[in-house]
Amino acid sequence: MIRNKRGDIPITILVIGVLVICALAIISFYISFNSFVSGFDSIGVVERTALIKEKISFYGEELNFDENEIKEIFEIKEDVQGKYIQLTDGPISVRYNLGK
Repeated sequence: MIRNKRGDIPITILVIGVLVICALAIISFYISFNSFVSGFDSIGVVERTALIKEKISFYGEELNFDENEIKEIFEIKEDVQGKYIQLTDGPISVRYNLGK
């Protein structure tokens, strides 16, 4: 075998550098994927809140439920600003104002 000692060191450094860059890229993708998936939790809570708002409208207009029955079914709360529904899922809390 022919040995070229002058070329062994740069090639070894190049291979190790490529492996380090690939490992860093994989770690970066893994970390960003975890933060990306957890970011969608808030979208789910907002969608559920909007769905409850649509149900409230349907129960009131189409099914002619009494306002007190709707408040009881959907746990509508009331304060100085008016009526609202609030959903909490872990650290995420969504408050949807229904008006007065």
